[in-house]
Amino acid sequence: MGLTPSDVGLLVAGQTLGVAFGLIPAGRLADKFGRKKVLVGGIIFYSAFTFLCGFATSFQSLLLIRFLAGIGMGSIFPLPYAIVCEFVRKMHRTMFNGFMDACLSVGYLLAPLLGFLVFPSFSQDVSWRIFFMLASAPILYAGIVYKFLPESPRWLERNGRLKEADAILTMMERGAEKTLGHALPPPVEPPVYAAAPTSSQPVSGVFGSRLIGRTIARTISATGVFFMFYVVMSYMPTIFVAGGNKFATSLLFTAMIIAVSVPGKLFNGWFGEKFGRRAAYVVFMGIAAGGALLFAAAGSIFGAVGFACIMSFFGLGAFPSLKMSMVEQYPTAFRTTGAATIEALARLFGGVVGSYAMPLLLHTYGVGVSFVTIAVVALIGVVTELTFTIETKGKTLEELEGDMQRGAAAFAKPARSASRQAV
Repeated sequence: MGLTPSDVGLLVAGQTLGVAFGLIPAGRLADKFGRKKVLVGGIIFYSAFTFLCGFATSFQSLLLIRFLAGIGMGSIFPLPYAIVCEFVRKMHRTMFNGFMDACLSVGYLLAPLLGFLVFPSFSQDVSWRIFFMLASAPILYAGIVYKFLPESPRWLERNGRLKEADAILTMMERGAEKTLGHALPPPVEPPVYAAAPTSSQPVSGVFGSRLIGRTIARTISATGVFFMFYVVMSYMPTIFVAGGNKFATSLLFTAMIIAVSVPGKLFNGWFGEKFGRRAAYVVFMGIAAGGALLFAAAGSIFGAVGFACIMSFFGLGAFPSLKMSMVEQYPTAFRTTGAATIEALARLFGGVVGSYAMPLLLHTYGVGVSFVTIAVVALIGVVTELTFTIETKGKTLEELEGDMQRGAAAFAKPARSASRQAV
């Protein structure tokens, strides 16, 4: 299409802006109507508009359709982490999240590999259209999610649907007893604190006096990770092509770099469970910032790929502990609203602003200044983690809500849980 650097930035930022627009309403809908319904609807929505990208007739129409696809993507991004948080026991949450986020990186890895197969096989006018149509394949997965993914028992209980919550827990217990070969021990029910009154507004709670500090601190931390993520995902092929490499070769380099994030996320999941979410962020993003500085000074393509792999392993690898910490910051009543708010703001600053500014920085100042900027943003997140965030490692969700209850009247009323045990 003969796009300028500004056009490229708009095309990347346009979808990210859609994600930011879709996140907060979807978080609110998931807190009101359930995690599963919004997740399935979001998959169908973004897959359909991704398919329609293949029929765009101009840059403007492609930009609009990508924005709409982004709204659908935004509606599902925080939900898997909230679901894991509400299903998995306290000592395994970030490890499970590391595995799940590693699978996400496998999906990211497939994109440049798919491009490597599609773009050389078709003309320039057709190849990108086929690519978008193939990228809409997740719509086939929506039916599997609808059939096999149970709704969160915690959400069902907090919304008065105790029989449904009990049925899901009974199914889980029978499956565990079948696997173990014996009955489960009697449950120990921890104190559970009632949800905020239905008249309260989740968004105001996220920015209320008790939680606004958590929201701001986590937004700053998340911005550093998302900025690095969008640079690695969106601009590495462009940077390598500008360095004199063929486009197909640049896609392969990018695939290698993204692949490194898979073990990085698995390691981060273990590290966050062992040493805490804050420590995982500080170590991983501190090293990733160093990788960005080294990339800025790289004198060869091999050095550039190696330093980019450091950014990917530690920078993209920081997501599991970060995202688990995001959903652990808030009570069940507006868990997805809070996580979605943080992610929306972080994607707005790190994705929309960062994605639009990156090609302009590269064009005007070159790779050196651009990657020093990335490192500075990451280090701001590190300082924020060290000074303003709270640790949530090793606590059940009931204990975390109890901590909030001791400082907030909205959670002051004890209630008996329908759950069999603390998860």
